Amino acid sequence: MRRSRLFLLAGFALLLIAVVGLWQWRGHERDGSAALARGLAALDKGDARVARVELMNAIKAAPRSAAAHRAQARALVLLGDGAGAEAEVERTRALGAPAADTRAVMAEALLLQGNAAAAAREAEALDVPDGDRDAADRMAARAALAQDDPRTAQRLLARLLQRAPADVQAWVDLGRLRLAVGDQAGAIAAADHAVALSPNSARALTLRAELTRAQYGLSASLPWFDRALVADPASVPTMEQYAATLADAGQAGRMLALTRRILALDPGNPRALLMQAVMAARADRPDLARALLDRTQGRLDEEPATRLLRGTLHLADGNAVLAAEALAPLVAAQPDNRTARTLLGRAQLMAGDAASAAATLAPAVAQRDAGPYILTLAARAQEMLGHRAMAGDMLARAAWPVRAATDSFASPRDAIVASGPAPADPATAHDNIPYIRALMRAGRTGQAVARARLLSDANPGAPAAWLILGDTFDLAGRPGDAARAYESAANIRFDRAAALRLAAAWGRAGDSARAAQVVQLFLAQNPTDPDMLRVGAAMAMERRDWRGALRMLQAVRAQLGDADALLMADLSRAALETGDRIAARAYAAHAYRLMPANPVTADALGWVLLNSGADAREAVDLLEKAVALAPAQPVLRQHLSRAYAAVGRTKEARLVLSTGATTPES
Repeated sequence: MRRSRLFLLAGFALLLIAVVGLWQWRGHERDGSAALARGLAALDKGDARVARVELMNAIKAAPRSAAAHRAQARALVLLGDGAGAEAEVERTRALGAPAADTRAVMAEALLLQGNAAAAAREAEALDVPDGDRDAADRMAARAALAQDDPRTAQRLLARLLQRAPADVQAWVDLGRLRLAVGDQAGAIAAADHAVALSPNSARALTLRAELTRAQYGLSASLPWFDRALVADPASVPTMEQYAATLADAGQAGRMLALTRRILALDPGNPRALLMQAVMAARADRPDLARALLDRTQGRLDEEPATRLLRGTLHLADGNAVLAAEALAPLVAAQPDNRTARTLLGRAQLMAGDAASAAATLAPAVAQRDAGPYILTLAARAQEMLGHRAMAGDMLARAAWPVRAATDSFASPRDAIVASGPAPADPATAHDNIPYIRALMRAGRTGQAVARARLLSDANPGAPAAWLILGDTFDLAGRPGDAARAYESAANIRFDRAAALRLAAAWGRAGDSARAAQVVQLFLAQNPTDPDMLRVGAAMAMERRDWRGALRMLQAVRAQLGDADALLMADLSRAALETGDRIAARAYAAHAYRLMPANPVTADALGWVLLNSGADAREAVDLLEKAVALAPAQPVLRQHLSRAYAAVGRTKEARLVLSTGATTPES
């Protein structure tokens, strides 16, 4: 009996405890304190999405809880919602919380909205509590960088890291600061230190992925992005960078899957929608591209990729005026963007504004390596203005079969800059690179080399400094030294600019094997790059790898379309050599229709006709035209000699070879 009573008493006590616990739990749920605790715990774990939901419940239960509103502001800045975070901070302050307690989170909210000046005022306020000082200094540094004041940003981060050397976010910010000022090597060192401090930090791993993408290539960066997503599967910034990398690498399916994942986590994410729009445009689905672009609701309208896409879509619609309106600000902001400049000139020409088209295309026409398409556009503009002699000169250049090496855009201020004083500080790239380029254009090569040496010595981790040094060596006729300078740049940042220069320099230095290795390495990491694919195709044709050349040229055609006459001519030669005479003839005929006054297209069609069983007399006419347009080109003369021999004109066959330089048969 006693034992039964004891069991009954114990059971009753447990039941009472459970009832009290349930009552307390329901009380906490009613007053929001339980949801607040769960939200704060989720924030501590870095799970901002779970925190946001819990904190919404806490605020619903206790609308006047300053702690809940402040925590919600923290969750929203982690989710990238600057406006929402600012509103939560304002509510927190309105409920009586000291402004000092929300300085750091308010600064981040303002930064997310692009208001760097206001963010700096919040972060640098004197009443920031000691516990928030590190976060406030990070925000102040980001605000300084956003206001183009890297020196202040560097000073603030140095002060923070002296006080908190294990602050991972500060190291990440330092890496991004160094990247912004061109110190790629310094950025890599900072990112490596951040990863060493916190191997599971998604932000640190994402920065390392971006730097690896620039240093080694697209494919090399993918494992770093994978690691970042393992660390934080819901990191939208990581997924945005990852998806953009996959798109550039030609992995459209994986990119699309990742953008859908972004949109599932963040409905209406403008970057995901923009990437999908670009993919739709590349797939020749302009209506879908426009619909996706409209869904961004203008949030990325000021960005270069958006302007370029809008301009391209307007041109596809035949709306030249809207295309020009979209592209003009992009060309103003990025004067070296050849694609944007060409499209703008085309749009202005379509709109009947020949004067604007001529002005837009003039900097590109002034380049040694101006392509046939842009020269033809510029010639049409000059014809409309009545400048027939100038138009004729441009068409003659467009018809010339040999293009010069890659050149940088000239500036109308070059003569003024070159004649003025040298920048006081030889170590600043922002001032010295335009000055060195101006010296190069003024023919003062020795001074340009000397100044570029000073710049590269002062900035050994900046690829731009090594590139300009290589450019000066190249202009001075020292291709070996140029190649070594370009190698220094490529070891830090192996991008298109470095790779194209490096391959060309080794080629001019007579080391074709190293040039081919550069092309192969770059294409292994960036398999869809059209410029390097064309270089690779040219090298493949030189070694008579016709199938390899055809594969690369077809990849270029898939991106650029059928409007490039020289691309069509190359395709005709590669198709002919692989035995596809029907395709070869179609490519060559199209190339000739595009540019009938070009010796390359005339030769391509004539050569295909000669080797495909067509009327040899028609081939002779075309090949004679090619030689008449470019009499000094030995390959053209050799093709004409073969054609003469085919129709029995043996004396003329020998004569055409004897009156010009010859090369091994091609």
